[in-house]
Amino acid sequence: MKKHSTQSSKPSKKHSDFTRSTLQILGIFVVWALYRILFHFPEWVDEGIAKALVFGIPVWLYCRSHRRGEDRLGLSNKHFWPGMFLGLLIGGLYQFLAITVLITKGGVVASNSVLNSPMFGYIFFLALLTAWWETLFFFGYVLNVFYDAVGKREIPAVFAALCIFLLFHAPLRFIESGFSLIAWQHLALLGVFAVGQAILYFRSKSVYAVTISHAMWGLMLLVYAV
Repeated sequence: MKKHSTQSSKPSKKHSDFTRSTLQILGIFVVWALYRILFHFPEWVDEGIAKALVFGIPVWLYCRSHRRGEDRLGLSNKHFWPGMFLGLLIGGLYQFLAITVLITKGGVVASNSVLNSPMFGYIFFLALLTAWWETLFFFGYVLNVFYDAVGKREIPAVFAALCIFLLFHAPLRFIESGFSLIAWQHLALLGVFAVGQAILYFRSKSVYAVTISHAMWGLMLLVYAV
């Protein structure tokens, strides 16, 4: 009887952990949504300060509450250089795909105007800031929280992280484009991107790889407008 009771309590605990984790992350979403609605600061404030507080604090608390939390998130030194090189490799693949899509559409590859712009350094810096905080939050904190909550199963964790990722990004898309076909296409593209980033994190165990590939993705969309 005791053995049966112990076994039956495990699903209940997992369900409780999943519910608690979901509520915590939804609470963070409410804070972020209120910030975006109530305040309209320059983009560098949103990406460098607001996200550092709203996204960075949960990551810091997660690291403090778990043994070797930095290693669990892929922040240890041993993950740095392998992650950087892998991120650049994935970023190069994104660029190749962007050029291929552009040529297929009959476009002309002319990225020099953006790359030579005096604002390019600032844009690249913002891309890195965005990639850093979103990677830490969505693919470090959220993905690991759900991975623990669902019993170390990757597929349910990736699906849960995907839902949270889209939840945070969908409102802005709908505000900018309404409920148009373009908005849904952008969300579908973001969904594919998020799944790919989650898989990259699980395979590399490095937030550095995911951060660099994220930044390269953003630059690809800007430079090639695909």
